[in-house]
Amino acid sequence: MKSRLSVTGLVCCSIALATPALALDPACQSLMQSQRSMANIPVHITLTETETWSNRLSKAAASMGVEGTKKSEEISTGKDVYVMHDGKWIDMQTSFAGMASPGDLDNDPDIKKAREAERCTVLPDETVAGQTAAVYQAHNRQSGIDTKIWISKSTHLPLKSVITNRAGGPAMSSFTVSTYDYSNVRAPVGAISMKQMVDERRR
Repeated sequence: MKSRLSVTGLVCCSIALATPALALDPACQSLMQSQRSMANIPVHITLTETETWSNRLSKAAASMGVEGTKKSEEISTGKDVYVMHDGKWIDMQTSFAGMASPGDLDNDPDIKKAREAERCTVLPDETVAGQTAAVYQAHNRQSGIDTKIWISKSTHLPLKSVITNRAGGPAMSSFTVSTYDYSNVRAPVGAISMKQMVDERRR
């Protein structure tokens, strides 16, 4: 199985941008505003994802390289998004705001159904990276995905997120921790396009 290319950290923080249903919970208005503010802010995201498979599938998953813990990175310059994949930076040729644009999603019945199943809860403040953070927990009873986000109370930007994905049922679950750094963010040197990545695979 070929390794996957994902944008977990940025997708996590598009919850409010792409999921207007959260507006039904007034307690999470601050979260939504934070996500909108982040759309054009340069950010470097470091992710650690751990996948756990059932005993029956664990051996097969390990042989395909899809079990265990993996680290990755994502960069948004505010205009462009880059993802680290197999040791190379890939230019996704889109922006965070473009990825989270609700216009293309509003007419999708499956997306609408998922939005209706999303609920958000405010948790007690915590300290992350030396900053006081407001904490929010988003739960989707339909998809089985829980997202916890820490938002700086001084900058109003995400500091950390944790996604627990049980969409695979008892067969597979994943746990992804993302941290967000907004200092000295620049586009990576030597990034290649998606087309170049595909061409390299075909050689």
